[in-house]
Amino acid sequence: MTGHLGIDLGTSAVKVLVRDEDGAALASASRHYPTNAPRPGWAEQSPEAWWEATCAATREAVAAAGTGIASVGLSGQLNGFVLLDDRLEPLADAVIWLDIRATDEARRLAALRDFPALTGNVVSPICVLPKLAWFRAHKADLLARARRITLAKDYLLLRLTGEFATDPCDALSTAMTERGGRDWSQDLCALADVDPSMLPPIRPGAALAGRVTREAAASTGLTAGTPVATGAGDVAALAVGCGIMAEGQTAITLGTAGHVVTEALAGGGPSDAGLWRIPHGVFGRDLWLGLIMSGGLSLSWLRTVLAHEKPPSFADLEALAAAVPPGADGVTFAPFLEGAATPYNRPDVRGAFHGLSSAHGTGHLVRAVMEGVAFNVRQCIETLAAVGAPSSEVRLAEGGAQSDSWCQIIADALGRPVHRIAERDTSAAGAAILGEAALSGRSVEEIARHSVRFERSFTPGHDTRAVLDEAYRAYQSTVRAVLGDSNGAGAV
Repeated sequence: MTGHLGIDLGTSAVKVLVRDEDGAALASASRHYPTNAPRPGWAEQSPEAWWEATCAATREAVAAAGTGIASVGLSGQLNGFVLLDDRLEPLADAVIWLDIRATDEARRLAALRDFPALTGNVVSPICVLPKLAWFRAHKADLLARARRITLAKDYLLLRLTGEFATDPCDALSTAMTERGGRDWSQDLCALADVDPSMLPPIRPGAALAGRVTREAAASTGLTAGTPVATGAGDVAALAVGCGIMAEGQTAITLGTAGHVVTEALAGGGPSDAGLWRIPHGVFGRDLWLGLIMSGGLSLSWLRTVLAHEKPPSFADLEALAAAVPPGADGVTFAPFLEGAATPYNRPDVRGAFHGLSSAHGTGHLVRAVMEGVAFNVRQCIETLAAVGAPSSEVRLAEGGAQSDSWCQIIADALGRPVHRIAERDTSAAGAAILGEAALSGRSVEEIARHSVRFERSFTPGHDTRAVLDEAYRAYQSTVRAVLGDSNGAGAV
């Protein structure tokens, strides 16, 4: 028996998973790293911290798996980038997707080009292009010293194999390629005065990108020469890991951010409803993405806020929420701690509780947070249906989905059954599938359909749905007040 290893470079931690050829998890490990905020709205991480965490987690997972590793695949946070010097060393910390310093640049660029027509998406401060434009304006000397620019997960590929490559999902998300994400756009790159030759070649996610070097093998516990696939940006990888391979299948993941993804049919146009159209991990196919900037982060944040000597356990939070009736006795939460994405595209707004009185307690806050995220999920599902991508089957995964209470709340809020996937870390699982496909020559679809399993299903309660429909209307009123206008859709 051999294993296939997936590495997912997340926003707060790297997750490493070893799977066998039937999709069973043999071992997993993770390591955290900090995010630095030198100024408000900035978000940076150390590429060396990424690598050290990856090496430590990979060594642990490889040792625990007790089997040989036949292939490696990669996944990672979108829209993080690293400037490299002529020795391929980082010139500075990576700027990650949470960084919104380039808000003015995004507005300026949006006026210069019709990004929805060119790329299928609006240009946002999250994207790499406006961030590079900001560097051109404010740190021109640093950008001038850069010889190569690599994206977040692709920095790991460089350290593992010595090779440069990226995938269509990562590439398109930067706003520097046109629809499909297969070639860097000379015109779009020129808006930040970036030479496309500085960027990595774009290859399919299941393509062989390189092999583990002796140096990387010594650091990671992998065998030198192990094949490494290009991999995919985390959204494309989670779609693979969740088995989203047919029309109507929808995945909801509650990691730091919340993602709602479903297949986008060929020929569809751009969306002005706060959705993103991005390449699938399956080459040549597309996904619709609904984004909740603070998905699982919302509950993690509340847990930290409630801490005195130490944070309460997530089980304690579930118990507190369970003691509160659906609708949280009128308390609503807008889950915009890091800005509002789908369906508003308003990175400038922030979260809020509404309806609090002295009669409310901690449990009301916890339940309101869970319901607020569930209501934002419902908005994503409704927005997908409005662009011709209705959901016939809903799958749940990642950290927040390990809460039975939260899964039930989502089922009640949507008014339909939801199915929890057995493998928690679906982006890492998707990365491993891409690695297996690169090695074996089997299709990504075949491997995913064979190996993705459900752990449990949650059915909505009839009485609860009526209460949550009313609470959803209250949530929408709260959101309108937070946005400060009646719509906000499409604003940068």
